[in-house]
Amino acid sequence: MPRTPGQRKGSPTGSLLVGVSFFALARYWPELTGAHPNAADQLYLGFFQFVGAACMLGGALGHYSAWRQRQRRKDAEQSSGVFGSAAFATLADCSQAGLLEPRGLYLGLLNGQPLFYSGKAHLLTVAPARQGKGISVVIPNLLHFQGSVFVTDPKGELAAVTAAHRAERLGQKVIVLNPWGLHGLPQHRFNPLQPLLEAANDPALLRGIADEAKALALQLLPEPEDARNRYFREGARTILRALMLHLATCGRPETCTLPEIWRLLSSTRRIERAVDEMTASDALFGMVADLGHDLANQLEDNPDQFADFRQGAQQALDIFDPVSWLGDAVSGSDVDFAELKEGKTSIYLVIPQDRIATHGAWLGLVTAQAIRAVARSSGKNEVLFMLDEFANMGKLAGLAESLTALPGLGVRVWAFVQELSELVRIYGPHTARTVLSQAEVKQFFAVQDDQLARTLSMALGQRTVKTRNYNLGRFDDDDVGESLSETGRPLMSPDEIRLMPAGTQLLFVKAALPIQGELLAVWFVAPWASWLTPNPVEGPYPLAMPRLHLNYRRKDGNDE
Repeated sequence: MPRTPGQRKGSPTGSLLVGVSFFALARYWPELTGAHPNAADQLYLGFFQFVGAACMLGGALGHYSAWRQRQRRKDAEQSSGVFGSAAFATLADCSQAGLLEPRGLYLGLLNGQPLFYSGKAHLLTVAPARQGKGISVVIPNLLHFQGSVFVTDPKGELAAVTAAHRAERLGQKVIVLNPWGLHGLPQHRFNPLQPLLEAANDPALLRGIADEAKALALQLLPEPEDARNRYFREGARTILRALMLHLATCGRPETCTLPEIWRLLSSTRRIERAVDEMTASDALFGMVADLGHDLANQLEDNPDQFADFRQGAQQALDIFDPVSWLGDAVSGSDVDFAELKEGKTSIYLVIPQDRIATHGAWLGLVTAQAIRAVARSSGKNEVLFMLDEFANMGKLAGLAESLTALPGLGVRVWAFVQELSELVRIYGPHTARTVLSQAEVKQFFAVQDDQLARTLSMALGQRTVKTRNYNLGRFDDDDVGESLSETGRPLMSPDEIRLMPAGTQLLFVKAALPIQGELLAVWFVAPWASWLTPNPVEGPYPLAMPRLHLNYRRKDGNDE
């Protein structure tokens, strides 16, 4: 008969005790009465034994049923995972993924333990401006990583704070491309056309000079995603390529610079004289002369169109005009980017914050040249490109292909952007997806963009959760029924991602569970805090009690 609400089940322990009592009564009845049982007494005693056995069996079955009920309730309260089993990584998971080994690149903390990535693939960090990328990610790695580095350095803080450490403690050659002379740092120079001069004078490289010029022209005047007015950009690039090859082979190497090309383009008389010289040239098996004849025909047959092409080419070089800061910085070379692979070298590209929007193309041009140089080098050293303000460098021509090939050459790119949408805007959805797929480590913090928060929530996945359901009945005095069911819930909702506390990050590492980790400012880590040079922009860093201690072996064998 079913129980009514509120009615309690009988106790199986009570049934066992009753059964034992009946057995004891049947066993000791003769001793208690002092009489030998007759046939009728034996019948009663047998009945008592039967009742005792039945009660004991009922008690045992009751206990088994209660145990089974507890197991079923326990199983019911555990998630089945049918709606998803997403979870954050534990320290054990990170250890299994090799993220606790103190080598490679520093990513942050999990439960106070430092995380390091020692893989060979690229990395991507997405965080808004002034949210701690420098003090929590970039500067720590410039202090920790002992391979060669190429660093884009808005404001010059990174070079000012870490260059001395990399030169003195790591014994690296330090080069600072610093056209604006920020903070009294060195002002080395690099001529982007230097590879053309080297190819023109080396028979082993001569066959690649035309491709090098084409790549330079495309980097100076990249093709936007909408591809409108492509014909005019192609015409402008043709003029740039022709003038580059002419100046590289005319026997006046000092004129093979971007400011000189700007001078030629800015004067009708000078460009016509240059075209005349080209038509008379025998360089590059007649290629320079052929290009000169094409330009001469355009000048004669369609001067207005040539003027449009020329104007587009000149505008691409406006930031390199001879009297500008960049004009001097690209008029000579103090650096060979192949040294990044062939020796221990640190290169900083310094640019004022207020010039990034207008002169960021210089960052992209030099970075593209450096990537090509290390890709061609036969050196064996590991190289890290740390590209802050990646989206403001302009479009890097051939980026997707480079990212695919570079890890096999010991070269990694760590790109820093403020929003993922910036990648799509500059490179288009296809190349942006390639950048994301080639980055085996993706780091996000201080997320404010709604679309990015939704994207991350989906990437984290769903977990199965229990929900309680209540049946209130029809009347106020009805008993309340309660039941459990399952449903799916995001591991983190978009709102939870946007409301993550300061100092919290999300890490996605290939072949590992997602990590909800911590960020720690560099001055809380020993010995990093003692390796810092005072920041010329923000002032000295705080003196703080270390929260993390790392041990480094010095050349003399002692720990630091």
